[in-house]
Amino acid sequence: MNVLLIIVIFNFEAGSEVETRVDFEDEAACQAAALDAFLAVDKNAQIHAIDVPAGQEMLEGTMIVYGETGGEIGMYACNVSRATLQRQDG
Repeated sequence: MNVLLIIVIFNFEAGSEVETRVDFEDEAACQAAALDAFLAVDKNAQIHAIDVPAGQEMLEGTMIVYGETGGEIGMYACNVSRATLQRQDG
């Protein structure tokens, strides 16, 4: 199984950084990689499930990350890649 990580690290001065990776064997490894990326930005990063307002859509499992001062520093989602799901169904 391949798990896809989509990660956005907010940088309001230089522009946000977006990274995608699909090299994870399971969701736990993907979650660990996301945490490592945010800890490199802020050693006190805290991850929370994102509250999606009614009428808006978001990738399943999207998480928001807050820094030491309580401001948002990024967001990410880990999901099984569609190619993996198609191979399992086919």
